[in-house]
Amino acid sequence: MESQKDFEDKVTEFIHRLPPMPGNVSELLNATNVQEMDDEELLAYVKQDPGLCADLLHLANTFSIRAEGHDDTIEEAVNSVGIKPLIQLIGVWYARNIIAKEFDMLDHLDDYFKHSQEISLACRTMSEILEADEHDCQVAYVAGLIHDMGRLAIILLSNRVTAPLLGTPCAMMNTIVDQEQKLVGMDHCRVGMQLCKKWNFSELLQQAILRHHSPLIDSDFDYLGAVIFTCHFISCSDFTGETLAAMLPGELLNRLKLTPESFVKTQQIYFARMAEN
Repeated sequence: MESQKDFEDKVTEFIHRLPPMPGNVSELLNATNVQEMDDEELLAYVKQDPGLCADLLHLANTFSIRAEGHDDTIEEAVNSVGIKPLIQLIGVWYARNIIAKEFDMLDHLDDYFKHSQEISLACRTMSEILEADEHDCQVAYVAGLIHDMGRLAIILLSNRVTAPLLGTPCAMMNTIVDQEQKLVGMDHCRVGMQLCKKWNFSELLQQAILRHHSPLIDSDFDYLGAVIFTCHFISCSDFTGETLAAMLPGELLNRLKLTPESFVKTQQIYFARMAEN
């Protein structure tokens, strides 16, 4: 039987040989992680590359959920979304392309993308209901899109290539990582965090992916991880606000400022948006 050390080495080797982001995208993602670089400097950086400008504008109009019309310039996109979320979105876009090529032998890859899109929409919707600003709504959307990347690597590297890639059942949110630890010695949250690090995603996103099954550890709380965690319940029609309040730790709900009423409102808007897609 494969040891935990052997599997960790296999994961490390696999992540190391994954294709990197294109050079210009990687440099841009690195630039967003430089705390001293403000939005104006990042915008000037983007404008040096016409291809990046086009990609960012396309993504701003594809992924953003706004009542107003399309953005026609990078400045309009930045004003409505924010430059850093836009840059993270382009990273996700390229990561998705890499995933589609590297994991194409998995039979249920479309299920993975579908689940990711559902959770990202729920994250965006819940952030709006909790009155987050546009920047934070977009960051939550991005986090939802990439939250389960580690599942793909674990399924592939543990030779379970026919395993379904449907989202984690809500009832198992607190136990799935323990099962993975027992099965292969690592959980998909940690593997996903390593993938995020490989592709230069921000520390905020890395921690959210690491903590999306364990957002509350004693007094340590990861807000974005908690949003992803809770949105697995948002996207499930079997839960009411009262049920959620009874199931989840009160401290987690208090930290999110999520009430049974706001949970129901989030669900209503989420399912309406899903019906439109």
